[in-house]
Amino acid sequence: MGETVKRVRRTPDQARRLILNAAQAAIVRTGPEGLRLQDIAAAAGISHPLILHHFGSRAGLVRALTREAIVELKDKLVTAMTERDYSIEEQLHRVFNAFRNGLGQRLAWLVTVDPDGDQSGSMMIQREIADHLHARRIAAAPPGTTVAREDSQFLVHLIAIAALGDAIYGSQLRRSGGLGEGPETDGRFRAWLAALIGVRAPPIEPAGLSGRPRRKSRGKYRD
Repeated sequence: MGETVKRVRRTPDQARRLILNAAQAAIVRTGPEGLRLQDIAAAAGISHPLILHHFGSRAGLVRALTREAIVELKDKLVTAMTERDYSIEEQLHRVFNAFRNGLGQRLAWLVTVDPDGDQSGSMMIQREIADHLHARRIAAAPPGTTVAREDSQFLVHLIAIAALGDAIYGSQLRRSGGLGEGPETDGRFRAWLAALIGVRAPPIEPAGLSGRPRRKSRGKYRD
């Protein structure tokens, strides 16, 4: 008689973790095309119905993966932005690195697989990072200057687009633009971006947002 295979008993959390790990490995190997439930079940050594039991559908699994990627990104970004001893250049370096090692690709792929999924987590990251940046810019602004929050939000948006795009297509874009490859080029670009951000003077907040009147124009053309 053949040996009886001993059934492994797992808690629900352990089973979910096993499935998510197998799904993440599939994405790294093949991109979003690798998210086939049958293949994930085989790689995890479980049954296909067990994935449906824990996640409901392929879309449910994708949303769970997206939430995990967002939490991972949030932890890295908040750590980078809350270290007040870091210069702008050092913070940018950490922000750009947060999207590296496949995390940027995972987020982009998961959004393409489930474009209608819940994106509230990524929105909360933007707001939290904007809060940290805005507080830092207010502290550094000259006395009596009101820093427009929208300006801080635009800066966060610019940095996020640059960091995500760099993580996904940075190498191809640098080659097409005639730039060199390697850490030296990365460092020069981040230093250039930090200088661009650093010299930007905080604009006056429009009336209606801060409750203060807008500063009159001092241009040479007058009525």
